[in-house]
Parts: sequence; C-alpha cells; structure tokens
Amino acid sequence: MASSVSSRSNKKAFLLLVAGVLIAVAAYTAGWYYLAEKIEARAKSDLAGLSARGISANCEDLRTTGYPLRIDIVCDSISWRRSNAGISFLAGRIISGSPVYAPRSLTNEIVGPAFIGIPGLVPLELRWERLTTSTQLIRPVPSQISTVAKGLHIAVRTQTTSATPLAEIANLKFDASGFNGPLQTNFSFDGLKLSQMITGDTPVPTLSGSADIQFSDATALLQPRSGPIEERLRGQSGEIKSAILTLPSGGSLSLSGPFSVDADGVIDGTFHVSLINPPALAEAARMAFPDQDRNIATVLFALSAMPKDENGAPTIMVNVRRGKAIAGFIPLGTLPTL
Repeated sequence: MASSVSSRSNKKAFLLLVAGVLIAVAAYTAGWYYLAEKIEARAKSDLAGLSARGISANCEDLRTTGYPLRIDIVCDSISWRRSNAGISFLAGRIISGSPVYAPRSLTNEIVGPAFIGIPGLVPLELRWERLTTSTQLIRPVPSQISTVAKGLHIAVRTQTTSATPLAEIANLKFDASGFNGPLQTNFSFDGLKLSQMITGDTPVPTLSGSADIQFSDATALLQPRSGPIEERLRGQSGEIKSAILTLPSGGSLSLSGPFSVDADGVIDGTFHVSLINPPALAEAARMAFPDQDRNIATVLFALSAMPKDENGAPTIMVNVRRGKAIAGFIPLGTLPTL
C-alpha cells in the first residue's frame, strides 16, 4: 500500500516537473519572439532614420533568426552611402547579433564581395573566404571592435564587371579600443602578396607584419567629414609603439616612436628603425635589385658598425622635422603631406 502511494507521488512530481519545464520553455519562447520583434522593428526604424542624416542605407529582406540562444538580424545584402562625404559600401549577406546571455557582445559575419568607395582612394573590390567582426557595446560608444579576415583579396574596380588585383592576404586581424579618448589600434597580417600592378617588375616576397599604434583623439579621427581619408590624421599626435615587417627569410624591419601631424598635414616624429637579421634583408634586396649588389654589400658592412638595440639589431634614429627626414646628418628626403 505504501509502495503504491509512493509511486503515485513520484509520478505526480514527475508530471509537475514536466509541466514546469514546458511552461518555462513556452515563456522563454514567447519572450524570445517578443524581443526579436522589438529588435527587428528598431533596426527598421534606425535604417529609416538614417535618411534624415543624409545617409542612404538598405538591408534586403531584413529578418530575425538565432532561436533559441541568439538573436540575429539577417539581411540578404546591405548597402550604405553617404553622398555628401563620397563614402559608399555594398556587400552580400550579413548576420548581425548577440547571444541572449551576452546582449552587449555583438558579432557580425559578412558574405562578399564588397565594393567600397572612399574619397582619395580608388574604388575597391574585396573578396574573402570568411570575414567577421565583433563589438563590445558600452554606451555611448563601443569599448572595443575587432575584425578578422581569412583569404582576403583586394582589387581596384576598373569597370562595372571587372577589377584589377592589388593584393591578397592569407590572414588579417584588426583591433581598436578607446573610442572616447586616445584610440588604441592593433593590426597584424600574414601571407601578403602584392600584385604586379604595385610592384611592377620588382620581385617582392610574401610578407607578414604587425603594428601597435595609438592616436591622441579618437573622436576627431572618426568623425564624418568630406575629403580624402588621410586628412583625418591632421591635428593628430600619437605613438607607433611597434611596427614590424617580416620577410620569409627571417629578416625584418621594426619601427617605433612618437609622431604628430599639424593642421596642414605636415609630419613630425622621432623614430627608431631596427634591422633584424641584416644578412637576410640584404639577400632579399639583392633578389629585388640584382644590379645593386655592390651597394647592398656596402650598406650591410656599414650596418655592422651602427649602434645595436637590446637584441643586438642595428638601430637607426630617424628624425622628421616639418616633413624632412634625417638619419644623423644624412638627409633621407621629404615625407608627403597628409
């Protein structure tokens, strides 16, 4: 008798548990669809509101997906144009959203190709195997943005249906943070192959490198403005903490130091240039400029007498004053204004 009562109690408890789970799932599902509907409506409202700011934006077949653990906005294609600034962007399918449990961690995955127009640059066509971005959303501005690309191909859009290759990059990563103060940027790449359009008949090996650069004023650098993109650097100062270009042979160039750009685009700075594994650099130079073998040998000999950094690499101090670069007492030329 006691066993029968216990069995009925266990069955009742199990049914109550199942009912509770079903109610929780139903409530979560209703909440997910309610929130997804609100986010979709907000996205459509934001797109419509851009036109009042002189921006033409389109998201083809905007919809929400991702149930049960994410809420994503999906567009079959996207386009964005600010006519008064001459900036335009067109790309394929985009999935943009965040996990339900981390709503401020926004990720985007974009399908190529993309067509980009920026003042001062030739029209670009970009293709890739995979391109993702992630953003940490903290009001009023993001705290961090990261972009990762694999199998990136860059070309100049010469006609509506054709493009001339510029470069291809096996892997690329870009991070930026500090959007409400000094802007910290980190950039790295490997497998960079330059096309003949850039190198001409000079053989250039596959390159890799990285850069860690800080700019003084993120707001001024990123604010919308007309004119060539390089003019955004006017009025900026900062520091190249480290910039390295590496060859397959193991030789590399390293540059670091503070810089500033005045209102007219004239550059000032003090830079340390280190040459890591000079014999490997010299060999690459001989391959690129075979008729300069004697001069390359002379430079290599001179490097052996130069000051060394803590790692034993020859180091040259380059001072740039009003755009004129000097190494010691040797003039190197004048940098172009930005």
